[in-house]
Amino acid sequence: MGELDTKKQLALEQYKEIKASRRHYSNLRFALFPVYFAIQFGLVQVAQKSTDEELLFSNFVMPICGILLTYVFWTIETRINVYYKDLELTGNILEDYLEFEHKMMHKYSKKSFLNNTKLSIGVVYTVFFLYWLIVLSMEIVEKVS
Repeated sequence: MGELDTKKQLALEQYKEIKASRRHYSNLRFALFPVYFAIQFGLVQVAQKSTDEELLFSNFVMPICGILLTYVFWTIETRINVYYKDLELTGNILEDYLEFEHKMMHKYSKKSFLNNTKLSIGVVYTVFFLYWLIVLSMEIVEKVS
């Protein structure tokens, strides 16, 4: 085995790792989403629960928790996108180096709202963020009045 063969073999191993990591981050994105929804809907249920007693916890803390939770999950999503793009870029370079005929790391068109995962997930986070901001604002206005 020559030096070039060794380099290509190492590049192929790196390519396999990149594909596995790419799959991992793609799966992680969709595994986190149901967790986010479950926690958010739990917060919504507690925040909307009506009691005879005024609870500072559900009136102010729940919307703040909802906002912070949205921030945390949105940050994770953004970080996953950064990793994913980097993996695609490196994978694309390796596909060229390895002279693959059929490339799998190329970027897919995201010109439509319906095929842009990053945008659609961002919309969901924005809606929840705005919801909690409105709930918190209404609580503050109600307490001041």
